[in-house]
Amino acid sequence: MDKRVVITGGCGFIGSHVAISHRLSGDYVTIIDNMSTSGDIPTRVDDVIDLDLSQSTKGVGDVIQRADIVYHFASSVGVKHVDKDPKGSLRNSFNINNNLFPIFDRYNTRVIFASTSEVYGNTSEAKETDTLQIGSPEVLRWGYACGKLMSEFLLRSHNTRSTTIRFFNVTGRGQVSTHGMVLPTFIERALKGEDLFVYGSGQQYRTFCDVRDAVMMLRSILTDDHIDEIYNIGNSHNTITMLELANLVVSLTNSSSRVTLRDYAKDFSDDHGEIFERRPNTDKIDNICKATHTIEDIIISML
Repeated sequence: MDKRVVITGGCGFIGSHVAISHRLSGDYVTIIDNMSTSGDIPTRVDDVIDLDLSQSTKGVGDVIQRADIVYHFASSVGVKHVDKDPKGSLRNSFNINNNLFPIFDRYNTRVIFASTSEVYGNTSEAKETDTLQIGSPEVLRWGYACGKLMSEFLLRSHNTRSTTIRFFNVTGRGQVSTHGMVLPTFIERALKGEDLFVYGSGQQYRTFCDVRDAVMMLRSILTDDHIDEIYNIGNSHNTITMLELANLVVSLTNSSSRVTLRDYAKDFSDDHGEIFERRPNTDKIDNICKATHTIEDIIISML
């Protein structure tokens, strides 16, 4: 085996793709996951530890101590999940990091920490050096961004050999609609011939990144010269409005579905809020590894 790799939250969408990529490279892969918001256990993985890291880290220190690299993805995920239980989501993520960061520090662990593009707020060209925007606590949605940003500071304070990544709408084969992810939701409904609901005006836009590209980017920043760096992980070329995305899905699936505008209040609480524009500046990661898959590529891979 080349390296010992640990992935917290490794049964989740991105984590499972990272796990399989490393295992195919001959690395020994251990996943730590409580399975609460995860899919199936990835194939070709060496060890899976079923553990709620927000409650206990029993035995985790031994695994971390032997690891060459830890991807820390464990967190509450999904717009609908966070909207449904903001208090539980915030407490869960805080407790996980409060429990794990001292262990990373103790063993001088090489860590890739998954933050979020939510820390940028509404911005059309989010760059790693930007002044970040956290909205009012009157809208609890911003608690997720605030918690992730606080974790970035906390990780730095522990003097850990870490790299922080901020994901921008990573999607692709294997992502499910359960937690409100937009593209698998659209595709699932289109394949059934059901209406596709686009919230608000439909003119809010996002930039989507194929998970295959995201994994390549992550694999490209594992060396020590990327320690203490922050990277946007995304594809700045795949920017599209939600209305355009819904119509594209209908077209590529040859679906009879209608695209219907829908009020947020029908499915989300007042604490949901909305981000109307978010597009990453990916110049920094592009200098190392560039995304290549188009939105059409992504949709086709998910059919």
